Amino acid sequence: MTTRLPTAPLFVSGRGILVFLSAILSGLPYAGAQPVPDYREYGRLLETYVMPGGVNYDGWHQSASDQVALDNLLAEWSKVDPDSLSRTESTAFLINLYNAVMIDQVLEHYPINSVRDIGLLPFAVFRRDIIALNGEKVSLDEIEKGRLLKDYFDPRIHFAVNCASISCPPLRATPYTGGTLDQQLEEQTRLFAESPHAARIGEDGETTYYSELFKWYEDHFPGENPAVYLNRFRDEPLPVENRVGWIDYDWNLNEVP
Repeated sequence: MTTRLPTAPLFVSGRGILVFLSAILSGLPYAGAQPVPDYREYGRLLETYVMPGGVNYDGWHQSASDQVALDNLLAEWSKVDPDSLSRTESTAFLINLYNAVMIDQVLEHYPINSVRDIGLLPFAVFRRDIIALNGEKVSLDEIEKGRLLKDYFDPRIHFAVNCASISCPPLRATPYTGGTLDQQLEEQTRLFAESPHAARIGEDGETTYYSELFKWYEDHFPGENPAVYLNRFRDEPLPVENRVGWIDYDWNLNEVP
């Protein structure tokens, strides 16, 4: 586990300087610094239940111990102050938190056909303040739209957060980390960009149909045609001169056996 050391204060006592330097030399966290969250248990859970094409929710639901393990790590993560981490570590943490809470909600209400079925109103799961974070209660929408896409904006984040639905970009089978975040976001974007969930050329050859993500968040992507952005991540470019159509978003659960 890596630990981000704080910036040394401008004026400290001689003893304070010795403690700070000792922490650096020993590799131990300096007093007052918050360590990077431990993702080892989360990584084990992802490796166990995330498959090509989706998540084995049934297997996870049948394991009481692994449900408890997920609850325990969310309880531990609730103590994290994202603002105390570096920008990349904070971004990685919030992506992991979003995805873990989404899984936890599915398991809590399992069996379900769609995340739309969680709560009294459609899509209530995204709007309810169900996430404990650093003394607050926040929603999935707040994590994604109010923090990640506002404070740490990067269009590739759209392909890292997972809404537990078939049309969502795939859930990564390993945790995001600050040290590898750029590479991981690149990999997830390329994976989605090459998939039929991102773009399909119509039978007429003159229309390309795109994920509705690019319609909902059109301001996040350059150009009037989603191909302009996607072609940066595809081996075979999409025709930018084609008409634009949309693929109906499939909100059915991204479940695999």
